[in-house]
Order: sequence, then structure tokens, then C-alpha cells
Amino acid sequence: MTRAQHQAKPGGKWTALFNEQRATLTTVAEMLLLSGVASGEVLEQALTSLEGSPLRETFGQICAIRAVVKAAIAYKLKNANCASEAEAPVTPKHQFRRIPHVGMLPWPERAVYFLREVLRYSRRDTALLLGMSDANIDQLHKFAEKRIRYFSNASSQLPDVSGSSQTLDRIAAWL
Repeated sequence: MTRAQHQAKPGGKWTALFNEQRATLTTVAEMLLLSGVASGEVLEQALTSLEGSPLRETFGQICAIRAVVKAAIAYKLKNANCASEAEAPVTPKHQFRRIPHVGMLPWPERAVYFLREVLRYSRRDTALLLGMSDANIDQLHKFAEKRIRYFSNASSQLPDVSGSSQTLDRIAAWL
């Protein structure tokens, strides 16, 4: 395939990739925003930023995720001072099995923890994306780990009033 053929219709390929990976990309946007209303707008901004660039099959999903991360961070920073945007309460769709309490973190800690632990971005890359120093990233990451550990310990010490964990598993499977 020649370079001209590869770049002939990159927008259509990006759109197809975004449609195919919509669930994953929406989860990334919602983790960084905790605002389901804005996730569609963020996905559109990310898709627009990628239009015109070549799609290489090997790196397509990685590029799409990175574009969504950049668009979500830009959206969050643009609307940071908006009085109407309050932190949404923690809901199950904003939690991961591996890190169940990440949704309870303040936004800077959540963003750092999500980028470092879930997406496996380097400290430097995270710092550049968030416009912070490496030292700030290290500190926020440490705070996030402490909060998650605290929430995990606190929730494990609560009495089980549900009846059984199997009942909860069945309910979770229905959802």
C-alpha cells in the first residue's frame, strides 16, 4: 500500500475505529471526567483531532485512547472554574475491579492514578499531559494510593448487611 493510498480516507477509518471501540473510549473519558454528559463531546473532539492523520492498524487503539485522554483533560481544564460542574457521586460504572475506589479520588489524584496505573503512562508523560511537574505527579500518585488503601481497609471492616456475597454477585451480573 502506498502512502497516498494509506492516507486517502483516514477519517473514515478513524470513525470506524471509534465506533468499534466506543465502550472503551467512553470509559476512558468518563474516568477522567466523571460526567457522562461530556463524554460524547470529548469523543467527538478526539475524533476531530485525529482526522487527517494516518491510521496504522498496530497503533490505532493506542492513538485513539491518547486522543480521548488529551480531549478529556482539555475539557476538564476548560470547565474547571464552571460553577455548574460539581463532582459527580461515585457510581458503579466509574469503578474498576482492580481499583474499586478510584472514583472516590479528587480529580487530580484520579487523573494521575488512572494515567499511571490503568493506562501505564510514564511519570513524565503524565506530567506533560496534565501540565504538572514530575514531583507533583509523584506526590499525587502517592496520595491516591494511600486513599485507595484507606478506602479498601475501611470498606473491608464494614459489617456485611447484604446477606451474602453471592447475592451481590448475582445482582451485579444482572446489571
